[in-house]
Amino acid sequence: MTATTGTQSGTQGAWAKAETAENYGSRLVPLLFEPWAEALVDAVGPRPGERVLDLACGTGVVAHKAATRVRPGGAVTGVDLNADMLALARRSTPADDGVSVAWRQADALDTGLPDGAFDIGFCQQGLQFFGDRVTALRELRRVLAPGGRVALSVWCDVRSPGFHPFEAAFERVLPAPGQAVRFLRAIFDLADPDELRRLLTAAGFRNVEVSRQTRTVRCASAHEWVEAFLGAAPLPAMATPDRDRIASEVAEELTPCVANGLAFPVAANVALAERGA
Repeated sequence: MTATTGTQSGTQGAWAKAETAENYGSRLVPLLFEPWAEALVDAVGPRPGERVLDLACGTGVVAHKAATRVRPGGAVTGVDLNADMLALARRSTPADDGVSVAWRQADALDTGLPDGAFDIGFCQQGLQFFGDRVTALRELRRVLAPGGRVALSVWCDVRSPGFHPFEAAFERVLPAPGQAVRFLRAIFDLADPDELRRLLTAAGFRNVEVSRQTRTVRCASAHEWVEAFLGAAPLPAMATPDRDRIASEVAEELTPCVANGLAFPVAANVALAERGA
C-alpha cells in the first residue's frame, strides 16, 4: 500500500522525506491504495478478537480497515521502515476503539516480533520492493500462528495507462533518469503470478492462490493524478522546469482516459495463503 518498507534499491533515501509521506497519505492513498485495501481485508475476513499484522503498512490504510473487523478484543500491529509514514499512521488511529493498535519501525526481513504472534498477515504493495523476498515471506510466516492466513498484493500491469507514460517522460526530460525509471519498473517487478506463487511456496506457505484483479483509478483530472504521483513517489529531486515538463507530457498522454474526470485501469496480483501447522 503502501508499499514501502524493507530494503529498496536506490529509493529508501527518497522515501525518508516528511513531505513525501504527507503527500503519499493525503493524495496517493485515497486515489490508489484505499479501494484495494478494503478488498484485501475482505478477502481474508478478519474476525473479532484476532491478531493482525500489516507488513509494509505505510500510513496504515490496511491496518486501520482490519482494526474495524477485529473489535472487540482484537489487536493490530503495523510495521514499516519509514518513520514519517508511521507518524501519519499513529496520527489517524482512534484513541480507543475496542481494539489494540500498535506501530513498529522495523525491517520486513527482521521484524523482531515474537513467533506465532498473529492470526493474519497482510502486505499490500510491499513485497516487490524487498531486497530478499523469500526471507521477508519466511519472516511473515514465522510470526503467524499455526493456521494463520496471509493476503498480499503486488501491481502487475506494467502497461497501465496511468503509469506507463511516466517512464518515457523521465527518459526524455531528466538528465539522469536512472533512479526514477528503476523505481517505476520496480512497482511492477512481480507481474508474473507464477513467480509470486513460487515465492510463497518457497517460504513455506500452503494452499496458495493467486488471482489477477483489476480496478479503476478515478480522479478529477489528469493533472491531479500526475501531481499526486510525482509528489508521493520516492523520486530524485527534480528541477522545477523538468518537473513541470514531465507533468505536462504525462497529462497529455493521459488525454484519452479523460471524460468527466480521469479514469484508468490498473491490475494487481492478489495472493492468499495459509501458514499451515
